Amino acid sequence: MNESTLRFRQAAEDLEVLTNNVPGGIFRCLYDEKLTLLQVSDGFVSMFGYTREEIKEWFHDHFWEMVDERDRVPTALEVKRQMALGKTKNIEYRVRHKNGNIIWVLDKGQLIEDPCGGCPSFYCIIIDITQEREAQEELRLTLERYDIIMNQTNDIIFEWDIVKDQLKYSRDMEKLFNWNIPRNGVMALFREKTRSILCEEDFDKLKRIYLSILKGESYVEEELRILNREHRYQWWKLRLTVQFDQNRSPIRVIGIILDIDQEKQQSQSLLNRAERDALTGLYNKMTVQSQIRRYLDTMPSDELCAVMILDIDNFKEINDGMGHLFGDAILSDAARRMKHVFRHTDILGRIGGDEFIVFLKDMHDLTNVEKGAWKMIREMYEIQAGHDGKAAVSCSIGISLAPRDGRDFTTLFQKADRALYQAKNEGKNRYFIYDENTAGAYPRNARPRSVVSETIDSNTGGTTQNTRLAEYVFHILYDSGEIKNAVSSILEIVGQQYDVSRVYIFENTENDRCCANTYEWCNEGVEPQKDKLSCVSYEDKLSGNYLDNFNEEGIFYCPDIRTLPKYYYDILASQGIKSLLQCAIRDNGVIKGYVGFDECRQNRYWTREQIDALVFISEILSIFLLKDRVKDALKQESEGLLNLLNNQSAWIYVIDPGTHRLLFINKRTKEFCENADIGLPCYEVFMRRDRPCPFCPIRELSKTCVNKKLEIYNPRFQIWTAAEACLVAWKGEEAVMVSCHDITAYKNAEQD
Repeated sequence: MNESTLRFRQAAEDLEVLTNNVPGGIFRCLYDEKLTLLQVSDGFVSMFGYTREEIKEWFHDHFWEMVDERDRVPTALEVKRQMALGKTKNIEYRVRHKNGNIIWVLDKGQLIEDPCGGCPSFYCIIIDITQEREAQEELRLTLERYDIIMNQTNDIIFEWDIVKDQLKYSRDMEKLFNWNIPRNGVMALFREKTRSILCEEDFDKLKRIYLSILKGESYVEEELRILNREHRYQWWKLRLTVQFDQNRSPIRVIGIILDIDQEKQQSQSLLNRAERDALTGLYNKMTVQSQIRRYLDTMPSDELCAVMILDIDNFKEINDGMGHLFGDAILSDAARRMKHVFRHTDILGRIGGDEFIVFLKDMHDLTNVEKGAWKMIREMYEIQAGHDGKAAVSCSIGISLAPRDGRDFTTLFQKADRALYQAKNEGKNRYFIYDENTAGAYPRNARPRSVVSETIDSNTGGTTQNTRLAEYVFHILYDSGEIKNAVSSILEIVGQQYDVSRVYIFENTENDRCCANTYEWCNEGVEPQKDKLSCVSYEDKLSGNYLDNFNEEGIFYCPDIRTLPKYYYDILASQGIKSLLQCAIRDNGVIKGYVGFDECRQNRYWTREQIDALVFISEILSIFLLKDRVKDALKQESEGLLNLLNNQSAWIYVIDPGTHRLLFINKRTKEFCENADIGLPCYEVFMRRDRPCPFCPIRELSKTCVNKKLEIYNPRFQIWTAAEACLVAWKGEEAVMVSCHDITAYKNAEQD
C-alpha cells in the first residue's frame, strides 16, 4: 500500500471520527421522493434510538418515513421553496423517537449535484431543539394567558417617556375614556387644569404625582376620578414606578391604572352609612364635630372661619300639626337647600331633630358670612311654596367666628348657640352673630350645650352605640395595612361589645364545596373550634343544603338550636352552641362564607337593632375580606407566571419594536448578561452597539411575516445563537419576543 493511499485512508478515518462525534447528527440522503438515506452518523442513530439495521428494516432507509406525518408535506414544500432560492436548507420539523417521544430537530443541509448526472443528494446536520421548542411554546402560552388576563380586566398599562414626553398605553384606554388621549405633550396634563378629564377636586392630586416624580420618588400611588365614556367620573387607582438615569433624573414612568370604582362606591356607601344622617344625607353629629375639630387644629392664624347653628322655627308645631312624614320632607328640603347655598368645601351636619350646623372655611371677611346666612334664611322661606303653602317655614341662625371667638370647637359651638338664642329672642327668622356685649341676654341658668349631648329623633332606640361601633370597625379596616390583624382585633371588640361566647368567620374554598374557619375569637371559658373546622365539606358534613338556612337578607338566626334538624343540632351542640346568628358573605349574590356569633351559655334572643348592627358589621368585614382574597389570588397568579418565565432554559426577552428597548428579560438572560435591564436598548446590552443591528430580525417582521429565525454571531460573548423572533402582544401593545439558544458548538463543527 503506497503512502498516498495511507494518507487518504487516514483522512477518511479522521473524518468519520469527527462526523460521528459532532453534537447532534449528520446524514446524507438523496433528494428523491422518499429521501433515501445513504449515510448516517453515530449521533444520528443515538438521537432517534434506532440501530442502522432497524432504520433499514422499519423505514427501508427512507428518511421521509421517519419524519412525523404531520410535518411531511409542510416540510417538503418548505424544502422546495428554499431550493428555489439556493442550494441550502434550514428547517425545523418533528421526528418520532423509538420510545415514542416526539423530537423537534433543526435541519441545516447543503444540496450537492451528482457529477455523473444522477440524483442530487443532501448533506445535513440536525440538532435536537425539543427543549427550546417546548420552552417557546410554553412561553407563548404563558404570554397568551397573560394577554387574556389583561384583556379581561379594565386595568390599563401605560408607559410615559419623560425625556421625549411621549405616552404609550394599552388598547383598552381609548375604549374606556371619552376624551382624546395624547401620545405626545403629556406634561401639559400636569400643568393645565383640564376640567373635562379629571374631577376638579382631584386635580391637586395630579399635581402631587408630578412633583413626586420630579423629587425622585421611585413609586407613586394615587386615587383619581376620571371621566369615562358614560360621562361619569369613575374612580381609578394609579400605580406608578419611575425609572431614573445614572444622574438620578427621572426618564420613564411605567404605570397601571386600576379600576376601583365598584370598590370605592361600596366603601363610600359604607362610609356614608357610618358618617351620614339617613334622612338628610348630611354628616351626623359625631362626624361633623370630628371634622370641624380636625380643621380647627390646623387652621392658619390669619384665616376667618364661622360656625353657624341653624334651627327651624316652630318645627314641633309643624311636625305635630302636619305629621312626621311632612316634617321629614321639610328637613330633607332644608338639607338640600343648604347644600345649594354653601360650598362643597364647607362642613354641613344635622345635630338635632330640627337643628343643623355649618362650618364655613376661609371666608375672607364677615360680609361673606352674613351673605350666606341671609341666603339660607331666604331659601327656608321658599320651602313653604314647595309644599303647597301648608306651613310657614323659617329658620333662625346663630353665628360665632374663629379665631375671634375661639379656636376650639366647644367654645365656638357654645357661642354660636348663645347667638342662636339671641336670634330666637329677637323674633326668629333672622341670624345673629355672637357679641360679647350682648352675651348677658343668654339665660343665666341655661347649661351651655355641646353638640355631642344632642339627640336626633330618628336615631333614638339605642342605635347610636351600634352606629359608632360600625363606624369604628369600618375605619379600622379602611386604615389598616394588614387585614388579618385588623379582622382579629375587630372580632374581639364586637364579641366583647355584645357579650357573645364566640365570634368567627368561615370562608369558602375556591370551588365553593367546602368552607374553613379562618378567624375566631372566644370569650373567657369558651373552647375554641377553629383548629377542628379547617375544612368542612358542605356535602359530607353539612348535608349539602346548609346555605339554604340563610334568608334573602343573608341571615341565619336561630335562638334555640334544638329546633334545628338533628344533623345540624349534633354538629352545633358538639361545639357547645345554644343560640347562633350567622350573616352571609356574598360576592355578586353568591354566598362565599359567613360571619357568625355563637352563644354557649343560654338561649339568646337578639333585638332587631342588634341584628341590624351585626349584619352591617358583617357586610363591612365581607367587603374587605373579599378584596383581600382577590388581592392574594392576583399576587399568586402574577408570581406564578413570572416563575414560569424565569425557569425557562432559553434566553428569552421581549423588546419594543419601535425603540428596541427591553420590556422583559427572563432569569437566564439576566444571569448570562448581568447588565441587562428593563428599558435599555437590546443592541446596547447584548452587542455593545450604539444603534440597532443591521441584521436585526425585527426589520423583516410584519403582519404577513410574524416569525423570523436566523443564526447570529455575538462578538461580545463570542458565541453563535439560533434566534427566533416573533410578534407578540405584550401588555396590550405590539412587541417582539426573542428566544435564543447556544449553537456555538454546532457552528464550530460546521466550520471545521
